[in-house]
Amino acid sequence: MKKAVIFPGQGAQFVGMGKDLYNNFDEAKMLFEEADSYLGEKISEICFSGPPEKLKDTFYQQVAIFLVSACAWDILKSRIKVQPSFFAGLSLGEYSCLYAGGVLDFKDTLFLVKRRAELMAFASSKNPSCMLAVLGINKEDLEELNGKLFYIANLNCPGQVVVSLSKEKKEEVKEFLEKKKVKKILELEVSGGFHSPFMEPAQEPLKEVIDSLEFMPPRVPIVSNVDAQAHTNVEKIKANLIAQLTSPVVWQACIEFMTNQDVSLFYEVGPSKVLRGLLRRINPNLEVLNFGCLEDFCNGRE
Repeated sequence: MKKAVIFPGQGAQFVGMGKDLYNNFDEAKMLFEEADSYLGEKISEICFSGPPEKLKDTFYQQVAIFLVSACAWDILKSRIKVQPSFFAGLSLGEYSCLYAGGVLDFKDTLFLVKRRAELMAFASSKNPSCMLAVLGINKEDLEELNGKLFYIANLNCPGQVVVSLSKEKKEEVKEFLEKKKVKKILELEVSGGFHSPFMEPAQEPLKEVIDSLEFMPPRVPIVSNVDAQAHTNVEKIKANLIAQLTSPVVWQACIEFMTNQDVSLFYEVGPSKVLRGLLRRINPNLEVLNFGCLEDFCNGRE
């Protein structure tokens, strides 16, 4: 049976995440303490105690989710022989792949995630924007105004599309979507219109950061959000990370690529179980094991 390891992105955060890992596993305690020291701020306390408003902030949210995902990965690999055929991550989760795959060490990955979050926040301040998750609609239903009224930003699973839009056009976009008789419209708790041209001010600075780091070839191929293909070439991985800022995340296609390569078991590593829900909608026959809290590690299996 082929396996893949997948990492969550923004939206997986919750107050209290990682606390039971910190209290019960040396691997997690070490990474939390290293992160606190490196950042000069107690990111551990924000993960464990909030407040929720802080965890909704792009900077803290991205750093916190990566940190908990890294802790969960270190615990998992020390206890179970995972031997995945692929790594993949939803948006921010693709950066967790860099650490898990040995492309960057923990400190360099943390630095890169920190700078990415800062640059995305900067781009959001230049281009005030937001994101709406639209349920009960497909990409084809939105093509007519894609790039005009909004940008298609995430294709997560059948019947769910996320769009990025200017804040000043929010009501106009909602009115358009309601005419399409969608099931539900949810505004995401993020600070900007990610994976769209709204993020262009962050692209060149992010490229400079990425080029300043020494990337190693991944031990396991990484499936890119941009093209839903597996990559081991360092320059291609770098290019895809930069393109990801302004390109749609094709998560459904990523999962379908891996299942077409005979992957049938997925390890979701990190806080919450967001990806499990998406995979059930993509293909209900897929098996997902979660590893993000103490209970998961007590109940998990190889």
